[in-house]
Amino acid sequence: MNDQRKVIFEQRLEFMDATDVSETITEMRHDVVSNIVGKAIPARSFPEQWNTEQLAAAAKTYLNIDIPAAEWAQEEGIEAETVEERIRAQADALIAGKEEKYSPEVMRQVEKSILLQSVDGLWREHLVTLDHLSKVVGWRGIAQRDPLNEYKQEAYELFQAMLANLRELVTTQLSHIELQIRQPEP
Repeated sequence: MNDQRKVIFEQRLEFMDATDVSETITEMRHDVVSNIVGKAIPARSFPEQWNTEQLAAAAKTYLNIDIPAAEWAQEEGIEAETVEERIRAQADALIAGKEEKYSPEVMRQVEKSILLQSVDGLWREHLVTLDHLSKVVGWRGIAQRDPLNEYKQEAYELFQAMLANLRELVTTQLSHIELQIRQPEP
């Protein structure tokens, strides 16, 4: 738990000190693309086995883009890597369009704000979950398991899930955000 706290607070301080977190945001978006492609397109599978409906729905949900996944699966010699590259390019183009529409400076502020708010919110939820876990893990002793080792293992898995949720949350929010810029009142 202490190691997790150190990681989160070091990252948070790094984000607060940075003027531009767009590289981190881009990595998160690319991780989300890889994740949704990995879930819909199993390794070493044929295009006929791809779950194109799931892929298109995930792209719309997380990235706010419409993709012709079923059409792509019909293409001759198509591979999962090609699909991933196409989705990544469309997602990057959407964000680039928002940057052009609102200005790079505004987008940097929005990215930083969303990233920090997401880290804070998910960290608070994680702490509550760990509190609940600490109260119930003692029952594992009845099953001849060491409660401390069980707690450490589950806490680590919950932390990894929290980091994955952070990537998805930040990507989803930035993909769907529409800003209303008002002129200052005289």
